[in-house]
Order: sequence, then C-alpha cells, then structure tokens
Amino acid sequence: MQFKHASLLLIVILLGTAVLTFIVIERQKELNDQRATALEDIGEPIDLPVSTQTPAQQIDPATLKANEYLSTSVDLNGDGVVEKISIEVKGSSAEGTSTILTASGSSIVFPGSNPEGFFGIVDINITDHEKEIAVSDLGPSGDPTTGFYRFDGSLLQLIGTTQGTYETIEFAGNGMLTTQTRASILQTWFYTDNFTLGSDHKLERVNQDLYLINPKATGAHLTMLQDLPLHTDASSKTSASVATTLKKGEAITFVGCDDVAWCEVKSATGIAGWFLVENYDTIVKVGGIRVPASEVFEGLSNAD
Repeated sequence: MQFKHASLLLIVILLGTAVLTFIVIERQKELNDQRATALEDIGEPIDLPVSTQTPAQQIDPATLKANEYLSTSVDLNGDGVVEKISIEVKGSSAEGTSTILTASGSSIVFPGSNPEGFFGIVDINITDHEKEIAVSDLGPSGDPTTGFYRFDGSLLQLIGTTQGTYETIEFAGNGMLTTQTRASILQTWFYTDNFTLGSDHKLERVNQDLYLINPKATGAHLTMLQDLPLHTDASSKTSASVATTLKKGEAITFVGCDDVAWCEVKSATGIAGWFLVENYDTIVKVGGIRVPASEVFEGLSNAD
C-alpha cells in the first residue's frame, strides 16, 4: 500500500514538472516573438566604428572660444613680420600623443598626455613688444599644465611651464602671471602661485615661505583627533620649542605650507604653530613620533 502511494506521488511530481517546463518554453517563445517584432520596428543594431582619436583630435573649429586657435597669424616678436602659427596632435589614445607647435617653420613638441588640442596668444609683459604662445595639457588625473613659448624670429623656445590651463591663469601685463598650484604635502589643496618673466625672457617662480590655502576651501578647517605639539615659528622649525599643544577634539584652522615639509595651523584661540610632514602625509610630532595625517586631523581633503 505504501509502494502505491509513493508511485502516485512520483507520477504527480513528474506531471507537475512537465507542465511547468511546457509553460516556461511557451513563455520563452512568446518573448522571442516580441523581440523579433521589436527588431522589425527599429531595425538591427548598427556597429559603429570605435575612434582611436583623442578628444583633442576631434575638435570642431566652430566650437573654439575666444583666444583658442588651431592656427592663426600674429607678430610674436614685435619685428613687424607676422608669424604663421599652427598646432597638430599626433598619435592615438592607445599609443600616446604628441602635440607639435609650429611658428614660421620652427616646430617644437609640447610634452603631455592629454592635450587640449589648441593654443592661445598671451602677452605676459606688454612693455617688451613680444607675445607668447600658451599650450595647455589636461594631465592624466585632472592636473592641468600650461607651457609658454617664445618666438625669437627664427626659433620657438619653451620659456616655462606652470600648473593650470592658460584660460584660468591671470596675466597682470607687467611680467607677472598668477595661477593655482596643487600643493605637494598633507592633503589635496591648491594655493595661489606667482611667476615673473625674467630679463632672459624665462618664467621664474616667485618663491614664498608660506603658501596659503583659501579659508573657504575644503580642508581649511580641521578637528584634532589627538594632541599635537606645534613648533614655535618658521625660524625655529628645526628645534623642539613648542608654541602650543593642540588638544584632541579642538577645532583648528589650516593656514598653509611651505610646500616642502612644514605646515602652519592656528588654534581656536589664535595661536599659530608649525608641524613637520614626511612623505606627503606623515606627521612627525615633537620627539620624532610619526603618525599618519588621517589619524591626527579630521576633515582633510583627499580628492585625487
């Protein structure tokens, strides 16, 4: 009797499985028919060719803004002769690119990995009767640079490179230009960086003892995660003299750095002091104790 019941149960299970399988097959046929009908309405997919060109090589001249040129004619060195200037981007995204700038037959290769693909004409010093060519590269991770070129009547010469694209750089017209430079230590932040055109017509950086962060920038206002003794001032940074000790939980202001090894912060009471940084973001406390910056300060900017 038990055998008959088991056999009936097995038959019921097999019939149920067969019915379920039939339903699944029919539903799949129905879906296939729907897809076929849809394809008849919209057509088969089209395989578009994949371009190996960089964005710089696909620039539409009609989209260029003011002072953005693929080619133009300008008297660069003030001798009354107009130079014909052009730019060309060679290579591919996969193979790498090279940007070739040419002025009246003299060519020079601009180093970079992500060229804007055009150039601008700037006048760093309006009293020297010369104009400069500016070529920008967007960099591999959003860190743009600009190379400045001079034409001496026969040859193009690189006179200096700064951070930032030339469209964002401020030109005072007196031989000074100002850009925003990404700092090299502690966190991701930028500071105002000045360059001046020397008598040899080379751009020279105006070095500062302290590069200031914008007070409104991310990372300018921090909270202490542990106590940190601060060195007295810039003249005694190498000594163990202590100006104040920042306490855990205290809100402080990050003032800036010398962009080499030392940073200045200010306590809530207005007392300023310095601390040492190694290997970008390792804090060296008084006494030689090394601690990651992320364990000392809360609120650091770590954008890439």
